[in-house]
Amino acid sequence: MGADMKWLIGILVVLAALAGVAWYALLDADAPATAPNEFDLAAYRSLVASDAPETLPTDVRIEFVGASEAPSFATEAGNFSGERTMTYASFEIVAPGGNIIIDGAVDEPTLRQMAGDEGRFSAESYARVLDAMKQSSLVLITHEHLDHVMAVARNPEPATLAPHLRLTQAQLAGLPEHAPNGQLAPEIASITPSDFNTPTRIAPGVVVAAAPGHTAGTVVIYVRGASHEYLFIGDIAWTIDSVRDARGRPRFITWIMPGVDPDRPAVLRQLRALHEISTAEPDLIILPAHDDAYLRGRIAEGALHEGFIASPAN
Repeated sequence: MGADMKWLIGILVVLAALAGVAWYALLDADAPATAPNEFDLAAYRSLVASDAPETLPTDVRIEFVGASEAPSFATEAGNFSGERTMTYASFEIVAPGGNIIIDGAVDEPTLRQMAGDEGRFSAESYARVLDAMKQSSLVLITHEHLDHVMAVARNPEPATLAPHLRLTQAQLAGLPEHAPNGQLAPEIASITPSDFNTPTRIAPGVVVAAAPGHTAGTVVIYVRGASHEYLFIGDIAWTIDSVRDARGRPRFITWIMPGVDPDRPAVLRQLRALHEISTAEPDLIILPAHDDAYLRGRIAEGALHEGFIASPAN
């Protein structure tokens, strides 16, 4: 074999190796072909089937606290369609028996840590989230990452907030690193953890179920409202495209963000299950936490409303 041929073969081997690494890091995120029993929608519905119509949630609202930009290939493997606006939000389930807050979004220092000066933050929206938590009947988080918990971990009135919190042991365990000086307020640290390993009805029309994978404390929240059904999925998918395509985050994200998807196979199974549910149940409104364009589209359709309101129970 001539020297030129050996050189060419060497180059081809290197290119093949680089292509393999690129595929593994950027593209290898397809969900399995099937994923039975990940989300028992029938069980969620059964738990609230007897709830009287007049007790059901009447609205779901959102506060857009912050936003930043990310390339699409970082939010979903193999998606090279352009930049995505990632929102950091909190949700409010409006109900006759008292409103329920889902997620605590970011405070401004956290957003600056995440996105620098390019991040956009609304102090007014964050203040409304803090105020709504005080008035709420319950406060939940979908999981324990920093961009979902700051109005809990750094709440200025923890003694007022604590009686409203329903957090799992895994969520509580993850909160101190986001609290001032790494210490949760004792009022929050001492709450009795909730167990959602079995789907649990927590209020008329509202069910919480554990869904570990993206974090150990990830939960999904099902809401049967007066006119719509919702499934809050937190960060199982960052954008609705991941549900539609049954494809997860690229593997390199888990390398640079070690707390993301510690159980990657579980997340991919969940994405397959969500894909199948969305196909079979097109009227079910699946809500990923960060997909700004999709969430604003749901507002335009009337399935969500922007801006928190005072609890009817107060």
